[in-house]
Amino acid sequence: MAPKITEKDPDGYAPSDIIQRLYNCLDLGRPGLDYTFLCRPENDFFYEHYIINDSDRINILRKLTVENYDGWDYSNNSDFPNDIVHIFHTTASLLPRGQEDACEETVKLYIKITWTKPQTIMIVISFHD
Repeated sequence: MAPKITEKDPDGYAPSDIIQRLYNCLDLGRPGLDYTFLCRPENDFFYEHYIINDSDRINILRKLTVENYDGWDYSNNSDFPNDIVHIFHTTASLLPRGQEDACEETVKLYIKITWTKPQTIMIVISFHD
């Protein structure tokens, strides 16, 4: 999936609107459905190698800004081909899993989110390095 960086996505949302939608979901206590549990090598590797919980994930999402926005694209999920996914890149300090006395590492993160229609429930599709 090659991101498309434009002023607005096909639904008319500018990057700043996407950030506001994200913050609204988090502020309302609806951090989204987490689909990162799906068995994908990048998800498995990430959760096997770093300690991260729901609170950490929410804090990382809260820190996203327009500068982290890397564009949108249509879903590559054949069940939802018209869904628009929004792509972000950021960094976070995370502890490696299984290493006693380990120091936090700066990890580059790739995050993909979308919203269901018409309910507008946020879905976190990807959250990994």
